[in-house]
Amino acid sequence: MSELTARAVEILRRSPAGRWNVGSGYLVGRRWVLSAAHNVVDAGTLLVRRVDETEHPAEVVMVDESGDIALLAVPEDSLPDDLLPVRFARVDRSRTGRVGPCWAIGFPRWKERPRGPEEVGLRESAQVSGFIPTGSNLRTNLLELGVSLMPRPAGGRGVSEWQGMSGAVVFAHDGSGDEFAIGVVVEHHLSEGPSVLTVAPLDHWADMTRDTPWGRELGLRNLARLPRPRRPRPFSSGHENLSRSLPDFTDRDEAIAKAGALLTDRLAETCPLVVLHGMAGVGKTELANELAHRLAATFSHARIRVDVAAAATADAVIMEVLAAFGVPGDQMPRDPGQRRREFQSRLRQGPSLLLLDNVSEARQAAPLLPGTPGAAVIVTSRTTLASLDGADRLRLDPLPDPEGLRLLERIVGTEAVGRDRSSAIRIVELLAGLPLAIRIAAAHLVMRRASPARYLSELQDETRRISRLAGEDRGVRSSFELSYRSLRPDTARLFRHLGVLAGRDFTAGLVARTGDVDDEDAERMLGELTDRHLTEVAGEDRYRLHDLLRLYARERMADEESASARQEAFRRSMNWYGDRLHEWMSRPGAHEQPPADAIAWFAHESRNVQASLRAAAEAQEDRLVVRIVESLYGLIFYRAHWEEMEAVKVLAVEAARRVGDAPAELGSLIHLAEARRLLGRGAEAPPLYERALEVVRSMDDPGKEAWVLTHFGDFQCDLDRPERALDRYAEAQAIYRRRDDTAGEIWLAAHIADAYRQLGRYADAARVLEDAMAVSERRGDRDEIVWCAWHLALAYDGLGRFADAEAVLRPAVAFHREIENEAGLATMLCILGGVHRHAGRVSDARRAYSEALDLLVEIDAPTRVTEVRQILAELSAED
Repeated sequence: MSELTARAVEILRRSPAGRWNVGSGYLVGRRWVLSAAHNVVDAGTLLVRRVDETEHPAEVVMVDESGDIALLAVPEDSLPDDLLPVRFARVDRSRTGRVGPCWAIGFPRWKERPRGPEEVGLRESAQVSGFIPTGSNLRTNLLELGVSLMPRPAGGRGVSEWQGMSGAVVFAHDGSGDEFAIGVVVEHHLSEGPSVLTVAPLDHWADMTRDTPWGRELGLRNLARLPRPRRPRPFSSGHENLSRSLPDFTDRDEAIAKAGALLTDRLAETCPLVVLHGMAGVGKTELANELAHRLAATFSHARIRVDVAAAATADAVIMEVLAAFGVPGDQMPRDPGQRRREFQSRLRQGPSLLLLDNVSEARQAAPLLPGTPGAAVIVTSRTTLASLDGADRLRLDPLPDPEGLRLLERIVGTEAVGRDRSSAIRIVELLAGLPLAIRIAAAHLVMRRASPARYLSELQDETRRISRLAGEDRGVRSSFELSYRSLRPDTARLFRHLGVLAGRDFTAGLVARTGDVDDEDAERMLGELTDRHLTEVAGEDRYRLHDLLRLYARERMADEESASARQEAFRRSMNWYGDRLHEWMSRPGAHEQPPADAIAWFAHESRNVQASLRAAAEAQEDRLVVRIVESLYGLIFYRAHWEEMEAVKVLAVEAARRVGDAPAELGSLIHLAEARRLLGRGAEAPPLYERALEVVRSMDDPGKEAWVLTHFGDFQCDLDRPERALDRYAEAQAIYRRRDDTAGEIWLAAHIADAYRQLGRYADAARVLEDAMAVSERRGDRDEIVWCAWHLALAYDGLGRFADAEAVLRPAVAFHREIENEAGLATMLCILGGVHRHAGRVSDARRAYSEALDLLVEIDAPTRVTEVRQILAELSAED
C-alpha cells in the first residue's frame, strides 16, 4: 500500500439522536484531516478510521462553510512522525485545458459491508479517476470531476450510492509526475448522472488559513497552479545574460504566477517594477532568474541580469547593461550622461526585462528604472525597499517541509532519499526550509556519498550546524554576514542579544528588557531587522527568528560580547518572564483562579517559558528557575497540562536542591508527584513523597507536614490502597487538631471522604462531609462550603441519593459560574453529568457534559477533553 492511498480515512460521527453518519477524509499532514464541512458541523464525538481499521479521536479545528471544507486534528502521538504534508494547488479557471488525470479515495455507501448490530458498518475504500474541465460550474465556483467508475443504481428515490464519498480529497497530476490536492468532494447530484462528482476547490479555504499555525505547517502560502502552463521552448532573444535555468528548481508557482502577471499585464502602458524580498538564502535570485527564463517570449528584445551589489555605482551597472546589449568597450559612450541616454534608448528598442540583483537600498535601483513603457524590472533585495516608488512587492518565505524535501530529492535523488526518508525529513526540518542550506546539504550528501543519517548526526550539533552548511563558493554564514554587517551598530547589538532568547517567538517588551533598551528603541530596531528579513512578524507585537538565524545571532553574541554580558542579557530575559508572572500570581487567590490577562498571556507564552526554563537549567541559573516555576503552578493547573507540570517541576526540584531552598524543593516535589499521579505513573511517586517528608521535617513546619501527609494519602488512593491513605490522613488530622487548624481539617475532610468512597463506605463519606459542611456554614466561608458541597455530592451519588446530590451541587456550579473559573466549572458540570447519568437522565447528562466539553476545549485541556468526549460517546450509545 502506498503512502498516498494509506492516508484516506473514514469520518465517523454520532448525531444527537445517536445515529452514525459516515463521510470521507484525507490525512493531509501529520495530524491534519481534510473533509467536507457538512460531515462534521454540529457533530458530537468525531472519529477518523484509517484503512487499517485503527480509529482515532478527532476535533474540528476550522470550518469554511461557504466552501463546505473542514479541517480536523487528531492527537499528535497517534500517527507516524514522518507523515509530511501533501502538496496543494489551485485550479486556474482562466485556462481552458482540463486538469488531470485526477484521483480520489473515499468510502461510498455502495462499498459498505454489514457488521454486528452494535457496530458501525465498515465501508471498503473506492478509488475513482477522471478529469476536471476548468470551464464547468463557473458561476458556482465548483469543480466537476468526471469519473469512469459508476456504482449500481441506488435503491430508493433520491438516494445516491456515492453517499459517503463527500469529504474525499481530490488529487491531480501535473504532467511531470507530481501530485497535488486540489479540492474536496462535497456531493453527488443525481441529475448529473452517476459519473460526475461535485468538488469544492481549496482556494478559499487555503487563502483564509494560510497564516494560521496549521496553514504554515501545511504550506498553504505556496500553492501551485493547475493546469500547468506549458514550459516555453527555448527562446533566443537578441540580448540575454541570465544564468542557466536550474533543472532542480523547486516550484514556487504562487510567486511565479503573481510576479509574472505583475510584469506583463500592463506592459504596454507602464514600466512594471517587482521587488522580490526575503531573508538571505531564501532563493530570491534563483526565482528571479527562473521567472526571466519563463518570460522569454514576452521580453523578446532583452533579458539582462546585473549584480548591483558587485557594482560600485549606478553608472557601473549601466555600463554592464550596455555591454550585455553588445556595445563594445571602445564604443562605450565616454560621458556618464550619454551612457544613461544610450541605456534608456536600448531599453526602448523592444520588450526588455532588467533583473537588478542584490539591491540593498532604493537609491541604487532608482536611476536604473526604464523611462518608457515596454520594459520591466525585477529587483531582488533583503529589504522591502519601501522608498522605491511604484513597486509591487512580493515576500519570499522559506520552503514548507514538503517542498524542501522535494528540493533535496531532486538534487540527491529520490532513491537515495527513500532509503532513509525519516533522516532526510529531519534534515529539512533542521534547515527550516532555507533553499541555500538545503542545496549545500544536498551537495554534501552527493559529494561525500554520505548517508542521510550520518549527515543528520553532524547537523544535530547546534554549535556547528552553520559551519556544516558551507560550500566551495558560498555558505549560509557568509549570506547572513552581508545582512548583519549592513545594520546600524545599535541594531546589530540588539540582533546579537536575540541569540540568548530560547523561545520560538518574542515580543518587543521582552526584546527591550533583554537588550537593556527602552520599548520605543526596541520597536524601531525590530522594524529595521524585519525590513532586512533578519526577523519576521509572527503576529500582533510578536516576532520570530529563522532557526539558522538564531544560531547565527548566538555566534555573533559569543564572538562580539563578553561572557558576563551574555549572562546578564540572559538573566534580563528570564527576569522579564519572572516579573510578569510574579505581578499576576502574587495576587490573593491567583493560584486558584488566575487573572484573565495572565491566562491569555500564558496561552501565547507557555512554550517559550518552558524553553527558557530549560535554557536556564542548562546554564545553572537555579534561582531564576525556582522563582519562575513557583509562579507557574496555578496557570498550569488551570489548564490541566500535566505533562507541562511534570517538565517544569523536574527542573525546579533539581534547581531548589542545588541552592538549598527547602520550601521550594518541597512544593515542587509534591507538585511533581501530583503530575505523575495524574499522568497514570503513580509508581514513580513514592520516592518523591518520602523525600518531601524528609525535607518538611527538617524545616520544623507542622502545617506543611500535614499538607505533605495529605498528598501522600491521595497517592495511596491512586494505588488502590485506601486503608493506607486513611493512616496518612489520620496523621495529618492529628497535626491539624493540635494546631487548632479548622480550615485544614475541613480541607482534609474531603480527602478522607474520597478514601471512604473508594472502600464503598459511602455513608461514612457523607457523614464526614456533612460534619465539615456544618462547620463551614457556621464559619461563613463560601470557598469551604463549595469545597465540601461537591465532594458531598459524590458521596450522595454513591448512595443513590441523586436528588440530594444535585441539590448540594447546584450552589457549587453557580459559584464557579459567578467567579468565571472555567476549569472549576467544567469539573462541577462533569460531576453533575455523572449524577444525571446514574439517575438515568441521559439527556440531562449529555447537556452537562457537552457544556463541560466546550469549556475544556476553550481552556485547552486535551487530556480532559478526550475523557469527556469518550463519556459523550458512551451516552450516545446508551440513549
